[in-house]
Parts: sequence; structure tokens; C-alpha cells
Amino acid sequence: MKLYNNKMANSPRKVRMFLAEKNITDIEMIDIDLMKGEHKTPEYRALAPNSRIPALELDDGTVIMESTAICRYIESLYPEPNLFGENPLEIASIEMWQARIYNELMLPLAMGFRHLHPAMSSLEIQNKDYGETQKSIGIKSLKYFNSVLSESEFVAGERYTFADIQMITTTDFFIGLNQLNLADYPEIERHTKLMSQRESFSA
Repeated sequence: MKLYNNKMANSPRKVRMFLAEKNITDIEMIDIDLMKGEHKTPEYRALAPNSRIPALELDDGTVIMESTAICRYIESLYPEPNLFGENPLEIASIEMWQARIYNELMLPLAMGFRHLHPAMSSLEIQNKDYGETQKSIGIKSLKYFNSVLSESEFVAGERYTFADIQMITTTDFFIGLNQLNLADYPEIERHTKLMSQRESFSA
């Protein structure tokens, strides 16, 4: 299998962290340079029509896109350690929290960054008003998820799961890029320190 990857993007990092937690080392990494537009070449678009990364190419040429879908596929091949849930309630809880973090926190913070940061002007048709609105929504969500994390050590229960990967790849990446201060969200900061103790954090 081949994973089309970029070290600077947060979505491929989700998959790399997942692979590290599973101790999977036999997937070939192929780096795609986003700043050079390698994700928009005809060759890559033939593989991933939406021009996004990551993409997992199977040995038979089948391509799986979207980081969560890739991780679910890998979990089906390598079920231990389990990261998507061991019983119906846990499966639903992990799915719920990872989806909420993605939609309510990651997306608005990502749009705030993409539409406000000067470095993104060459990659995005920036709309400052939209960016400011999305950043404001992201800040509101940070406060909410900070309160959620005050109730448990991990995101979706009493152990590390894919929901924690979704959280840390969101907060570790987008809080700084939006010029926000992690210390303003002490429970997210605690979660960040907890995640940073895992080997997968540096994947």
C-alpha cells in the first residue's frame, strides 16, 4: 500500500498517528508538495480526483480518500489496538465526538486560517469577512470543547481513541495558525500535553 502524504498538513497527520499507534511500518509514504501544486497535477488527479491528501492506494490500484475512511479501513485489517470502539455504545461515542470535532471545531478554524492568513493567499480566494466569522465560530467551539475535556481525561471515554487523534491534530495545528493562545484553554492544553507523551504525536 502507498499513502500519499504531506508533513505540513493536519489530515495526513491523522493517518500517520493512527499508523504509529498500530505500529504499522510497511506502508510506503509518498510526499506531495502542496506549495508546488503537486496535488493538482494530472497524475495525482487521476489518482485522487478531488486533489486532496491523504490518499491510500491499495496493492490492486484501488484508492481510498478521506483520512477517517483510510483509518477505518486500516482498523479492519489491523484490529488491535482498537481505536474505533469495542462495543456499540463506544463505537457510537467515538464516531459522535470525532464528527463533532471535525465539523464544529476543525472546519471553522481551518476556514479562518485559509481566509485570513497571508501565506494562504496563493492557494485560496480569500474572503476576509468569511474568515473572521469562521474564526469566531472556532473560538466559541474551543471554549465548548475545553469544557468537554474538563469532564474526562480523553475525548470519548476512559481511553485513547480515534477521537483523541481528531482532537489533537485539530488543536495542535489550528490554534497556533489562527494566532490563538493554547493557555487560554487549559483543558485542551492538558490534553495536548497528554497526547505529546505518546510516540505517535511526532509521527
